[in-house]
Order: sequence, then C-alpha cells, then structure tokens
Amino acid sequence: MNDQKNKWIWVGVAVVVVAVVVAVVIWFMGGEQGPNLGPIPVHAPTGQVIEGFPKGLILGTAPSSGTVTDFFAGITNSYSINYSSSTNQYTAEWISSSTLAALYAQYRAYLADNGWTITNHADTAVIKFIYATNASSSIVNIVITPQEKGAPSKGSKVIASYVSTAQAQ
Repeated sequence: MNDQKNKWIWVGVAVVVVAVVVAVVIWFMGGEQGPNLGPIPVHAPTGQVIEGFPKGLILGTAPSSGTVTDFFAGITNSYSINYSSSTNQYTAEWISSSTLAALYAQYRAYLADNGWTITNHADTAVIKFIYATNASSSIVNIVITPQEKGAPSKGSKVIASYVSTAQAQ
C-alpha cells in the first residue's frame, strides 16, 4: 500500500515540477509585451456551474440534503478556459456525500452508457480517476478524492473537466 501511495506522491511532485518549468518557459516567451501567461480562466459565480459544462457529469449526492438537485447550490468552484476558437475546457468541483467507491462505479457506468471510451483510470484507496474520450473528440477527466484527508468513507471531493473541440460541435 505504501508503494502505491509513494507512487502517487512522486506523480504529484513530477506534475508540480513540469508546471514550474512550463511557467518559466511561458514567462520568457512573453517578449517585449511582458509574459505570455496563456489563456485566463473565467470563473462562474460562487455556487454555480460555468456555462458549457455538461451538468450530466455531476453525479453523487449533495452532503446537505442527499439529492442531486441541490448540488448546483453547493459547487465549490467552476470555470472555463478558452484555449482557441476550437478548444474549450469546462471544469466543476464539488463535495459529495457519496463514497469514493460509489462515485467511481457511477462514473464508469455513466460514461460507458453515454458513448465514452475510458482510456485510462486508477482505483486506489486515496484517489480514483477516469480519463475518457468520445467519438466527437471530446475528453472528460474525473478525479475523486476523500473529502477529509484519510477518511474515504466520509464523502468525496470531485473535480470534473470536460474539453470540447470544434469537431464535437
């Protein structure tokens, strides 16, 4: 189990190192106009889902009432990033009272039932993720972690990102 946890720690460290290197390169590519920081995220108002995010990707139950319909009042963060005229990312984050295992199973079933092909996934005690594509070149990435560190049975934090391209429209 510790080997698995250590692997995820090293993956996290590698992601941070790559992000820092990319940020430095972007800074220096800015030229005379200053640093080119790339596309700027557009955030939805607190508690709302950004327009363009497929609300069908929000699964699980809300901590307060146990109903999915109350989720939209409990979104912790949601934003979009416009990379180009043909590529956009929409992300939503929320807390669910559902367990990691229950959400992971729900997402695998939902994606399979809705034309998505799961191309990568992980199912560990401390993190679960699913990366899927569909025929219209869209991508979805779902990361599920414990709401409370070390307490995977006390609810989950979910981050779902959907990337659409012009071919998908």
